[in-house]
Amino acid sequence: MRNISQRTAVITLVVVIVAGIASVAWAAWSVTGNATATVTASEVTALQATATPTGHLFPGGSAAIEVSVTNPNDFAVEVQSFSKDPRVTVDAAHAKAGCTAASVRLKPTKTAIAQRVDGDGGTKSFVVEDAVEMLDNAPQSCQGASFEITLALAGVSLPD
Repeated sequence: MRNISQRTAVITLVVVIVAGIASVAWAAWSVTGNATATVTASEVTALQATATPTGHLFPGGSAAIEVSVTNPNDFAVEVQSFSKDPRVTVDAAHAKAGCTAASVRLKPTKTAIAQRVDGDGGTKSFVVEDAVEMLDNAPQSCQGASFEITLALAGVSLPD
């Protein structure tokens, strides 16, 4: 048998130690893993809006409306339009006298509304010019009446 010299023994020991360290380092860099995350999308809640004529209406005349919008969602929205068939109510005294909600109607908007309403209960008021009109055949009982208009709005969500 052959004797291993002290020098050969030291070199062999160093090679074994370096190889051991290298294998530990390789193992540390080759570790992998997986993770799973679940997120739930918000549910959309309808915007709430009311509108009131800002001027005086008369048969054949039109006025602007002041719109107040509340956004109960978690995100901001941009109001872009409102429906052509709003719910109109007349104050009780004039309704009893014969003034009907059908005496007033919403006109088609000529320009984009484009109003931002912040989320979490944010409220925004704005004026839409030349938006409501009283019909030519409105009865005399509509003189001095107050009309409230509930609008259905359409819009899109906005990034924060």
